[in-house]
Amino acid sequence: MLCATGRYCVSFSTRNSFTSGVPPTFRKLSRSYKVLAIETSCDDTCVAILDRKSREEAPQVLTHLKDTLDSGRDGGIIPTRAHLHHQQKIGPLVQKALTTTNSLGEIDLVCVTRGPGMPGSLSGGLDFAKGLAVAWNKPLIGVHHMLGHLLVPRMQHNGAKPQFPFASLLVSGGHTLVVLSKSLSEHEVLCDTMDIAIGDSLDKCAREIGIQGIMIAKCMETFIDDNLEDARSGAFPMVLPSPLRNQNGRINLQKFSFAPFLTAVRQNLQKDIHLYTDRERRSMAYQIQESLFDHLVTKLKLVIRIRPEIFQHVRQLVCSGGVGANKRLQQKLETDLVNHFDEIYYPEPSLCTDNAVMIGWAGIELHELLGLTTNLDTSPIKKWPIDELLQPPGWIQLCK
Repeated sequence: MLCATGRYCVSFSTRNSFTSGVPPTFRKLSRSYKVLAIETSCDDTCVAILDRKSREEAPQVLTHLKDTLDSGRDGGIIPTRAHLHHQQKIGPLVQKALTTTNSLGEIDLVCVTRGPGMPGSLSGGLDFAKGLAVAWNKPLIGVHHMLGHLLVPRMQHNGAKPQFPFASLLVSGGHTLVVLSKSLSEHEVLCDTMDIAIGDSLDKCAREIGIQGIMIAKCMETFIDDNLEDARSGAFPMVLPSPLRNQNGRINLQKFSFAPFLTAVRQNLQKDIHLYTDRERRSMAYQIQESLFDHLVTKLKLVIRIRPEIFQHVRQLVCSGGVGANKRLQQKLETDLVNHFDEIYYPEPSLCTDNAVMIGWAGIELHELLGLTTNLDTSPIKKWPIDELLQPPGWIQLCK
């Protein structure tokens, strides 16, 4: 029924039992429920099932499946190919997840990435999720992709830590952000990239020096680690930039810039990349990775210095996103930021890259803490600033 605020007012019930007469998008879930989560913002088709057995313990991940588009031959992700990939893979992955966990008929909540991301990719997951929500008569939650990244370290602690407010360094192929999370719904972007993301820059620079594979930046990290002595040998010295310095050499602009590294790498190469030895290429790879990470850390320290009123009280940092799984980056953060943060949280490697588990957990937090679900007439959001989390239409809030 409607309460005084004009919203549907519902209460907790037993598992798979809801207040009668309330549309599924308004239904408050019980203390025990299962979540089907879908992530298709880029080139990974991801499906997970989480079992929320109680509010007192972290949810159990019953399954976590991923199928990544092989775009190595294309020199990058082609949106139409990514869209087709999701169309082909999402059905079989969901079917496999349901059958292997005996969850058919037991899903209580459907969570899916609504944005930001590539519209064609997002629609593959969102349309499928809406269809399941209709067929099963279950509520849907459209999740912000970056919210999933910054919240996922909280899952293993059942939301207890990191505690709000905390800062996040979100580093992936599509985003490079420093975010202050004051609460689940209040986020402030403290630093963004003015051109391309760090993951995109790492991929493109790695491709220039002959690295190949699906996750090119990860392949470059492995290439470096295979022989650190050669990597640090200086066999091929490179001149690489330190972007956004003023005339006095001081860094004072609260922005990242990663595009200049690609230009510099190309300028350093004097002949066809295949004519260089592995030792020389490994030396290049090491210098590229170090330079990009140095820029990242330097800018983060600048933000801390410029906003002391924030970082006097914010002593927890989350580093998430695909690049956040890089061990060398983690090492630099631990060393260079030891005086600024008491704790730095990293998701386990499989949860740093795009995954459906983070979408499921973010959906759980949005539903349990804010009482949110999503209307079935929502559409993908290509660009969705995280500091505008609740502004797009389509949110439905339950009475508390």
